[in-house]
Amino acid sequence: MKKYANLTNASIESAGLPKDYKHAIAEYIWNGFDARARQIDIRYEKNELGYLTALRIEDDGEGIDFRTLDRSFGNFLDSMKRTTLKRSSYTRGRKGKGRFSFSLFSTRATWNTRYREGDTVFEYDIIIDRHQKESYEESYRITAPQQQTGTSVLLEGIFGLQAYALESKDFLDFLALEFGWFLLLNKDQGYQLNINGQALPYDHLILENETVRWNVTTAPDTSERFKVTFIRWKETIGDRYYYYFLNTHQEEVAKELTSFNNNGIDFHHSVFVESAFFNTFETEPLVFDEQENLFSGLRQHIVFKKLSAELRALLERKQKKYVREHVVEEMIAQIQRKQLLPKYEEKESDYLRKQQLINLLKELCISEPKLFTNMKPDYLKAYLGLIDLLLQTDKRVEVLSIIDHTLHLDETEKSNILRLLTNT
Repeated sequence: MKKYANLTNASIESAGLPKDYKHAIAEYIWNGFDARARQIDIRYEKNELGYLTALRIEDDGEGIDFRTLDRSFGNFLDSMKRTTLKRSSYTRGRKGKGRFSFSLFSTRATWNTRYREGDTVFEYDIIIDRHQKESYEESYRITAPQQQTGTSVLLEGIFGLQAYALESKDFLDFLALEFGWFLLLNKDQGYQLNINGQALPYDHLILENETVRWNVTTAPDTSERFKVTFIRWKETIGDRYYYYFLNTHQEEVAKELTSFNNNGIDFHHSVFVESAFFNTFETEPLVFDEQENLFSGLRQHIVFKKLSAELRALLERKQKKYVREHVVEEMIAQIQRKQLLPKYEEKESDYLRKQQLINLLKELCISEPKLFTNMKPDYLKAYLGLIDLLLQTDKRVEVLSIIDHTLHLDETEKSNILRLLTNT
């Protein structure tokens, strides 16, 4: 039976669909995870010339409920996910555009889906053609021969995409960056993304992995125990940089942006926090607009406030270590290439003067790299010129108070800078 959605083919084309095959395929993978799938398989067939004859994305999620099909497939730039949020990391598409991604390289998409209604699992098909995306065809639902729910999206009539693209390092790395953090977040629950039966590798993107255990004490005989795992990634991942808060079932209860998202220094990171403390907080689907209210209650808890302070201190230490080992030398070299340092003559006194400013700059870079990545070049040049002039006077030690007002240094940083200032 053919049905028509509240849209036109032209409106879909102009609505910002994915521009390449990687993002198009990722839309269907996220749709599977949105449906609470734990296993997603990308399967493809090719002919002797390497051309794809069929591409299938299968998941073991909840399926598409036939009773709500008019709302889920009949609307565009709207979605049932907008009103039902299943834990924030698990719901990506809320505008209903993802299902049309196939049209980038395929002429037809067929969804075979099984969903549970009471004690019975039903099965039916949905078909959309590339040139008639404003309509969809649904089959009669039947009792499924198997009890496992799930959805399989079959893409046929593939053009402009060959098998080597799905076998390339570029595609595998894209999937690893897009989904690696999510698979790691849910590894204890058996989440997996497979390509023709092979699990997607993502460990090669993890440059640093450390787990610590903390006790957060709120009274002499009362404390909560937390397992904290810090991950530093090789490249930008498919999520922003978050603290993920998990209960003892490894279910995400909440997540919060770290304060290091706009660092400008490629400090790619995730922090996973697991504790029985989160067992008492709601994990069932909730109204999307109420998510902030739920998390606001968590934020007010004294244990969570103390935990947040510890987490920020952890990331500050990690970032400073990262900057010291991987960033500071290049930042100084870049400042010199842009000729932002004061001009020095070719004599020993100026060489020592320049070296002292550079040593001070290194400490400042480690303390607050954003000062140098965000400040406009003209302002930075004036700032460095002022510090250089003060270093030549008997007020050189007062440079510390000027810097401290700008950066809010900790005691160790103050001690390091004071040592540089008093070393003549």
